[in-house]
Amino acid sequence: MRITEKTWVEYIGRLSRLNAKAGQEMAAYLAKHGTGDTAALIDYAYALAQKYGEGSAELACQMYDAIAEASGADVPAAEPADPASYDETANMVYATQNSPPLLQSGVSRLVKQAGADTTLKNAIRDGAEWAWVPHGDTCPFCITLASNGWQPASDTALKGGHAQPIHANCDCEYAVRYDSRTTVAGYDPDKYLEQYYAYGGDINAMRRAQYASNKGKINAQKRAAYAARKLRASGNSGIIKLDNDRYKIDEPKLSRYLLKPGAKHYEEFSNVGYTELDIDQLNADIYRQFDESQKTDVRVSADGTETFSIFMELGTDKKRTFRTVWQREPGAGKPRLITAHREDKK
Repeated sequence: MRITEKTWVEYIGRLSRLNAKAGQEMAAYLAKHGTGDTAALIDYAYALAQKYGEGSAELACQMYDAIAEASGADVPAAEPADPASYDETANMVYATQNSPPLLQSGVSRLVKQAGADTTLKNAIRDGAEWAWVPHGDTCPFCITLASNGWQPASDTALKGGHAQPIHANCDCEYAVRYDSRTTVAGYDPDKYLEQYYAYGGDINAMRRAQYASNKGKINAQKRAAYAARKLRASGNSGIIKLDNDRYKIDEPKLSRYLLKPGAKHYEEFSNVGYTELDIDQLNADIYRQFDESQKTDVRVSADGTETFSIFMELGTDKKRTFRTVWQREPGAGKPRLITAHREDKK
């Protein structure tokens, strides 16, 4: 049996949306209430871990049962793992309380953990095999695990009763099988093993190489996040400047027009994974792809005002082509964003 790419991507996409939603709700709570009340933080994080963790475990049960049925495996129905306990949640909050981004990702990690625990514990119960299947921009540690291929499910993958490794911002997941004929489309452990050996089996060397290749993107994200934090701290909701030598964006253009539920183009952005809380993410995605050498449909009015478009691949859980429209007033060095919407290149 071959688990198709469409089936697998849909599965991990649904899991990812649960993780992300829990983190976004934590971020919204932090933005409103801050981090001063530790007890309230733990209670809220625990409620999110329970609510979305149960959903993650249920999705994992559904996938597990579907694979077992398609394989003809005579095993009991999958049992959902328990979401993170109150004590586990409290320990996570204590460790991350001074860093809202880490606290947000900590909640997402706890939710993802419930799904992974469900898959592994049922696989151990039923004597199945498991493999760590990468997806997206995979870190060296996940590549190394993926290079191990299919293995008998065992307690060695558990630490403190939980599946390892679980990264909050990662779409890699455990897959299971009951016979050697079953595989996941696109999963190629030999390819990952070649990547591992290409760096002499040195994960740190892989990390350094990956960082070097992604340095521009990473720095762009840091600048975007810093600019947004600075803007919010100042209480100014006017203009987010991602880089003085590039462009400017009126913040309401994103929060009240592109990412506001019910707004004209909201569904187009929502369909590729953005939510009303993803202003920083959308800014960073636009920043990475803004390149005036790629502008098209350039028009210059009688007073010298220039408008143009740049097509970009935008999205968090899937990428689609969007037209971003810009305007530069006479004498202005930088253009400003006018609108953006889904449109394939013609």
